[in-house]
Amino acid sequence: MKVDALYREQEQLAKKAVFYDAFGKLDSIAGIDCSYYGDLIIGGAVVIDLNTLEPVEKAHTILKLDFPYIPGLLAYREAKAMISACRKLKSDVDVLMIDGFGTNHPRRCGIATQIGLQLEMPTIGVGKSFLCGNIRDDGYVYQGAERTGKLIYSSRSKKPVYVSPGHRISLDTSVELVEKCMKSDRIPEPTRLAHEYVTGVKNTLK
Repeated sequence: MKVDALYREQEQLAKKAVFYDAFGKLDSIAGIDCSYYGDLIIGGAVVIDLNTLEPVEKAHTILKLDFPYIPGLLAYREAKAMISACRKLKSDVDVLMIDGFGTNHPRRCGIATQIGLQLEMPTIGVGKSFLCGNIRDDGYVYQGAERTGKLIYSSRSKKPVYVSPGHRISLDTSVELVEKCMKSDRIPEPTRLAHEYVTGVKNTLK
């Protein structure tokens, strides 16, 4: 499929995403990340208890890479492995926290939005570097007049993470959950643990 066609597909998918809290009580959250080894991609999911921030289950999958790196189209490269790992989980998961972006994306459809739509689950994107929009003094990222993300700092880092809702969750609740999941590291526990997990799996392949 040509890049322009994928851009149009993202624009259509973005219209299906909703940014209100479509869930009840939250007890668990899964961090989702991936890593690369040669022509393989490792998708990993780590479920944590929201009260203790301790891991309760892990699952991963290893697939052949079948899409090149193209800025703005990361979901077409990584989402399949991430979704496959999620589907291996036996635990009930209330929200997914994904290493990537949600609505704070050039076409309002980052990887967190595409995964949320495919799984019909609440998703939050947590990016480690600035992607797009304008950062204002209030700490929010604006695209036009719309607030699509917010910068969140941990107590021990001068570098922020960029939080944006993916699907079935509001920006305010996304920010609240990321702040709740912060310990001493710059990265919130769900995606930090997921990163450690997929890195560990990659090391076993070496």
